[in-house]
Amino acid sequence: MLVRERLRSVFLTALDLPAEVNVTELQHRVHPRWDSLGHLALVIAIEEEFDVEFDSDQLIGMDSFQSALKILHDLGVYDST
Repeated sequence: MLVRERLRSVFLTALDLPAEVNVTELQHRVHPRWDSLGHLALVIAIEEEFDVEFDSDQLIGMDSFQSALKILHDLGVYDST
């Protein structure tokens, strides 16, 4: 499964969202499920799924699906070709 698909699944599960939600449009503190507790659940789920650890700047900077994807790439998580 591609990183993007895995991350989408993590977002849906961690934030307890229905499958039809377009996670690429979600923003931290804009969507009611992505509040501070949702953010913590999401970070933990991403770290577990991808076996990574975010630093404090990455935790603060992750405010969208795209930023989470970029952080994962910066941590060396990307699809192999």
